[in-house]
Amino acid sequence: MRITLQQIETFYWVARLGGFHAAARHQHLTQPTISARIQEFEEHLGVQLFTRSRSRSELTLAGRDALANAEQVLKLAGKLEQIAKRADPMYGLLRLGAIESIALAGLADLLTQLKTRYPQMKIELTIDVGVALGRKLGAHELDIAILNDSTDAPHVIETAIGHTDLHWVASPQLVPDFNVTPHDLASVPIITVSQPSSNHSLVMNWFRSAGCNPDNVSSCNSLSMMSRLVAAGHAAAVMSPAIMRAEIDAGLIHVLNTERPITQQGFFVAYQEECLSGADTIVTLAKEVLTRSRVLIPG
Repeated sequence: MRITLQQIETFYWVARLGGFHAAARHQHLTQPTISARIQEFEEHLGVQLFTRSRSRSELTLAGRDALANAEQVLKLAGKLEQIAKRADPMYGLLRLGAIESIALAGLADLLTQLKTRYPQMKIELTIDVGVALGRKLGAHELDIAILNDSTDAPHVIETAIGHTDLHWVASPQLVPDFNVTPHDLASVPIITVSQPSSNHSLVMNWFRSAGCNPDNVSSCNSLSMMSRLVAAGHAAAVMSPAIMRAEIDAGLIHVLNTERPITQQGFFVAYQEECLSGADTIVTLAKEVLTRSRVLIPG
């Protein structure tokens, strides 16, 4: 007979917990079963693994060597179990993240097409700023995300699909003239996405690069609320006109012309290296849908 994984696991817990009785409780087995497994394991190895006493079972020198190898075997066994348990998210639960501009502009269309191709798919959707989505990808809390911030996680693959179409926008009541300079806007109330966000950094860097600082900067964690505040004349903001087309067409918001251009950001589809068979499909669909919605400029 060969050494079994059950024998190795029982040996590991006896060694770690310091006794046969404690290992029996932990593994929900009888103490005679634990003793039998250890005896068989020692017979297979041809060495004594423990010096036994009433209070505690101490590892012998051979036992310490065996424990180091047992730990490696159990780690490998755990990895093998994960392979068996890991379901393809394209046919099970897909943990999808997106920044809010994507959610407002084209995410519903994208999800409709994904569900048509993968009818068994269930989606757990997370809407957040790009920095937060990148952290969740790095922590294996998301399978895939559409975002505008790169992540440094070595197990995450990123595919660039284009860049943003961001502009300064404001109510004509707040900023009557289409043509403005950074110094003109510095005296106007400004609203950005709450920190940490690329939107806040972009706005502040835009002013600093022109040698000025805005007098009044507020923040909000909702783009849809920001667009309402802009339309009501509370503040100017840097946003994509694609997500406020109705307000622009109604004349509540206009897109400003600035002598200093906005630095456009890249859009990425980022996903876990090991678990997505349909990543190419999502990249293609995301590029098509978001280009059509005009929140994304391809290339």
